[in-house]
Amino acid sequence: MTADFQWIREPDALQARADAMAPEQPLFLDTEFMRERTFFPVLALVQVNDGAGNYLVDPLDDGMPQALAGLLAGRRWVMHSCSEDLQALRRDCSVTPDWVADTQVAAAFCGHDLQCGYQKMVRDVLGVELPKDVTRSNWLQRPLSERQVDYAVQDVVHLPGLYQRLMDELQRLQRLDWWQEDCQRLTADALHEADPDTLWQQVKGAGRLERPEARARLLALAAWRDGCARARNLPRSFVIKDPELLRLATDGARSAADLSRIGLHPSLLRRDGDALLELLASAERGDAPAPLAGPPDAAERAAVKRLREKAAQIAAQLGVTPEIIARRRWLESMVRDPDTAPAAMRGWRYERVYQPLKEVL
Repeated sequence: MTADFQWIREPDALQARADAMAPEQPLFLDTEFMRERTFFPVLALVQVNDGAGNYLVDPLDDGMPQALAGLLAGRRWVMHSCSEDLQALRRDCSVTPDWVADTQVAAAFCGHDLQCGYQKMVRDVLGVELPKDVTRSNWLQRPLSERQVDYAVQDVVHLPGLYQRLMDELQRLQRLDWWQEDCQRLTADALHEADPDTLWQQVKGAGRLERPEARARLLALAAWRDGCARARNLPRSFVIKDPELLRLATDGARSAADLSRIGLHPSLLRRDGDALLELLASAERGDAPAPLAGPPDAAERAAVKRLREKAAQIAAQLGVTPEIIARRRWLESMVRDPDTAPAAMRGWRYERVYQPLKEVL
């Protein structure tokens, strides 16, 4: 049975809800979006619990994205696993939070799995069984099915209760400061735009490029692909796939025939062949980035293993999973640069986690 809720499809109705709220009232939020064939997430639905009731906001209706921005701006948001939701709200509503209270992060500091989903959290903490997941259904269709609506409303019905239980537990454990710090970092990471000059490092196989000219080509190609993906609102792989980027970077090309021999699709050649040739020619005159660090050698792997064992001991003492206190990439960074704390370990983790781990090295 669907919980009580109200559909809001008019900006004036949403403004009336905003006017009725106290300034300090947090908003318990969730969104549904689609991102299967686009670069940017397409916001399809926003679920809100404002402490007085539940409502579904249709961002596809005229004027609603702007009205949503007015509702959300300047308020505290409470969400569960919020990273992609933040990107969708920024894209379609031009609104970002100063800080989000993420219940998934809070749950991790209370001893739950770091990736624990909302349904499992509600079941484990509140003893409530929620409807089965319909996340992968078409949220842009109208009207939404009864099953979709029920699922969407439930995403915020239980969020205030879950939030309060977790806050009480964090207060008891004296970990509110830890949680707030990690929420701040999570929000910043979710809204951070990668430097185009670093995108080549994410191309699978980039670490195998030994020749400087190949790295210079890949740097230019990866930045170009990202710009095209954004301009065309397509996934990066829809513009050109990683293996094709790597072949172009490795072999280079000076003519359409060279591009064809590399195996690029004819439609890609017709659309972007000239741009690729010009880009490759320009890249060969540019500076090459330094090679990526190779995989850890035997000594480094052994050091990482020792750090993971120590991190597991610390996590066991705190009653949390090791992933919440020290990710593997942080440990690898410590091994490669023992005198520099990874950025994520310079706050509450510095004395409790980083210093004990550094002693192991």
